[in-house]
Amino acid sequence: MKSRRRSPSESRLSRLRKRIAIVATLLFAAYALVVIVFGAHRERATPSSAPVELARSAPIPVRVPARYVPWSRRARNAIAGKIAKLFAPSLQGAHRFSLLVLDERGNVLFADRATRTAAPASAQKIIVAETALRVLGPNFRFPTLLVARAPYRSTHRIGTLWAVGSGDPSLRVRDLQAAARSLRASGIRSVARIAIDPSASLGAEINPHWNPEDDGAPYQAPTSALSVDGNLVDAVPVTDPNRHAVAVLRDALVHAGIAVGTKIAIEPAPLTAAIWWNHRSATLRDLERHMLVQSDNHYAEQLLRAVALRIYGRASVADGIRAERTMLRRMHVPTPGIELLDGSGLSHGNRVAAMTLATVLLRTRGSGAYDMDPLLARADLDGTLQGIDFGAADGRVRAKTGHLDDASSLEGYVRTRRHGEVIFAFLVNGSPGDPDRSMRRSVAALSLM
Repeated sequence: MKSRRRSPSESRLSRLRKRIAIVATLLFAAYALVVIVFGAHRERATPSSAPVELARSAPIPVRVPARYVPWSRRARNAIAGKIAKLFAPSLQGAHRFSLLVLDERGNVLFADRATRTAAPASAQKIIVAETALRVLGPNFRFPTLLVARAPYRSTHRIGTLWAVGSGDPSLRVRDLQAAARSLRASGIRSVARIAIDPSASLGAEINPHWNPEDDGAPYQAPTSALSVDGNLVDAVPVTDPNRHAVAVLRDALVHAGIAVGTKIAIEPAPLTAAIWWNHRSATLRDLERHMLVQSDNHYAEQLLRAVALRIYGRASVADGIRAERTMLRRMHVPTPGIELLDGSGLSHGNRVAAMTLATVLLRTRGSGAYDMDPLLARADLDGTLQGIDFGAADGRVRAKTGHLDDASSLEGYVRTRRHGEVIFAFLVNGSPGDPDRSMRRSVAALSLM
């Protein structure tokens, strides 16, 4: 049977129906896709969805709170009891101790004899560091100069070359070698004699309050205005810093091709002398970062005297300590029973309360150029804290350690889970137990709060 031939109008209607069917199919598919996508998104956000299992060995990331969450009474009591329990074995039979924990607003979370004093050992460097920042300024750089009168006519010869130091603790042999090359490049071929300018003399080279039995130890080097390589040679302190500096400079000049006479003088450089070499140290904040992370005693003692020289014109230990006391008073830091005998904490006679050290850290927190936090060693990562396990607090602690015979201390900051930063200061002397372990475990406990 033959099919009936469609009229033109019927053909157009058939094509229109097919198009409508195709469009409807596409719309339905798009709707289904929207339902699937948005429906799946809502399901993932539903609280009833199954939690993802974490491997037990994987560390759980700690959420850093966007704002400070106040400590409840229950939380304060819990952490105070925990810290007391952790310290109990170390404090039994201890000669002296002073413990304090503050929240970031200065509220006391834990205190045990916080206003009593103990030997702080190297933790005392926090005080000289903050004093130097406020007296000298964070961007201060120690200058070291080589000055001389003009060379004799066209002979390229200098009569006296004066070395003028200001107490830079970071000056190295390589710096003086660079100075010698600079003089050679300037046309100098001979120097009749080398003189040390005593204008910035740093007072007593060895602190009389230090243990004489430690004389000759690398951590007890003398101070001087011109200190080269920390006044050490092969890890042995030099006996005469001025002669040591002259010897290093002479060797550098000779190696650079400059003839040098054998005469040595200690005399001020004339004001009319020209500057032939002008060296600047790293910024004070960079120097202090090294001092606090590595616990460098020489840096601390040089800074103490530089502060005294800036304020009083005399680079003595006594004037440096006077400047420290003035700084603490102006910062409204309580100083019950404080006794400061040096800048580094080497003296067994130093006495500082946990209240003093913790308040310094509290006052400087968030103060920009004067903030101690970025200058301290990071737990398990660098300096005196490298390889020291703080458990749950690893990566969230910055602190200054202190050890001196039977004295142990730890001061710094730790970030908690919910309550922002916490400031702690722990000092224990003469403990028959393991105070360092108690300190680390207490900091770890704080980090979990």
